[in-house]
Amino acid sequence: MVDTGFASSAALQFDGSSPAVALWRLVGALTAEQAQSLAGEIKLLAGAAWPEQPSGPSRSRLAKGVRERHSRWCPSRHDEACVCSPRWEAWVYSRSDQGKIRRTFPERWEAKAWRHEQLKLASIDRLRAPSRLSLAEASSWWVEMARDGQIRNRSGRRYKPSALRTIETDLRLHLAPRLGTRVMVGVTRADLQRLVGGWLAAGRSPSKIRSIINAARVLWRDLDLVTGRDNELLVDPTRGLRLPASTGRRERIATPDEARRLIEALPPEDRALWATAMYAGLRHGELRALQVRDVDLERRRINVKRGWDQYEGEIDPKSEKGTRSTIITRPLQRLLARHLRDTGRKGTDLAFGRSTTTPFQSNSVTKRAREAWVAARKREGRQNDSPTGSRIHAIGLQECRHTAVSQMLDAGIAIDKVSKFMGHASITITIDRYGHLLPGGETDAIRLLDAYHQRDRWLVVLPTTALAPDSQQWT
Repeated sequence: MVDTGFASSAALQFDGSSPAVALWRLVGALTAEQAQSLAGEIKLLAGAAWPEQPSGPSRSRLAKGVRERHSRWCPSRHDEACVCSPRWEAWVYSRSDQGKIRRTFPERWEAKAWRHEQLKLASIDRLRAPSRLSLAEASSWWVEMARDGQIRNRSGRRYKPSALRTIETDLRLHLAPRLGTRVMVGVTRADLQRLVGGWLAAGRSPSKIRSIINAARVLWRDLDLVTGRDNELLVDPTRGLRLPASTGRRERIATPDEARRLIEALPPEDRALWATAMYAGLRHGELRALQVRDVDLERRRINVKRGWDQYEGEIDPKSEKGTRSTIITRPLQRLLARHLRDTGRKGTDLAFGRSTTTPFQSNSVTKRAREAWVAARKREGRQNDSPTGSRIHAIGLQECRHTAVSQMLDAGIAIDKVSKFMGHASITITIDRYGHLLPGGETDAIRLLDAYHQRDRWLVVLPTTALAPDSQQWT
């Protein structure tokens, strides 16, 4: 073994040799263990002084969980210059799935941002591998589960057959052809916004576009029920969409005099039906399902307990508050009494059906009414019974419901009572839909405010001379 002190002194002697020779002499004078220790120290110091600066594909290894992905034919896979447009892959380990969840992005910052969000979910054990369920598959499953009652509306009730048919049609004819092959969790807000723009350019009505988007909303809202897993959407793509403004609904409202003349112009067998719609405000399906036992002429009440669907038959009312009692006016009472006497129906018989068990056909009833109103309008024109501006015009059953609300509000019935009679789910619907019909406009408001400001207790006249603080001489 070489003496350490002698080796150190010999290595430090300067004889004019180069630094490399001096270093070789120093190392050669060390033991194997000392040389290994020195090599480790030199490597540590070199790494601190000159950190490695990787280039090319190796740069992606600097960010843990994010790496650069090149195309299969890119020369960079063989340590040559890159000629493709690389993408960035991020991954996070999911304990619940016992594996990595990966996703690829065009930009590195997107990959890092996604991984950051996923790590938050992983820290609270809510990270789940995304489902590969396509939109077409999810739509089909949603419709089946809604029909079985496994999926319900926001109020917890089963979907009405008509509402379910509308949603199923919108999903099948409008969303599935465009996005059916796309994975549900991969559809973005931008994808849906482009569809909205395309529908607008094609001339589709704003109301129809809103109907389609509503179908999309329920599909993404119930994704956790369809997949049987916790909701894995970081962002609901249906939120924040810029939808076209609705053009508004047709609000044909008949005046009390016009309503009377419309009913009188009808065939006798149809007058009670249209009067019930125009005075009591029953919905179309409620009129078709109304039974004689639900009409209480003595107490002047109509008990609404059921509706009627074109394909399903008898169904529950539209909402929980759809089961209700509404009032019978004196003209309606006379028409209903005459109708029940002439038809001889009673008990569970349908009040307005083609038979005691078969409801009336809307198209036939509407056609007969329009023919009668056209003839009455011509008759009024020939006889000059009324000014041209007040001649009767055709009206629909739903517009008769608007007329009933208008008459109730104009008569001074409180809006909460009107909401109850109409069977609205909440008074907010009544206010939003019919608030503009409330009596009292700008003229009434001016009159009320003038009276308010002219009250004597507000006309305090101050004296011309200063008064002592304890004076009671105010007028």
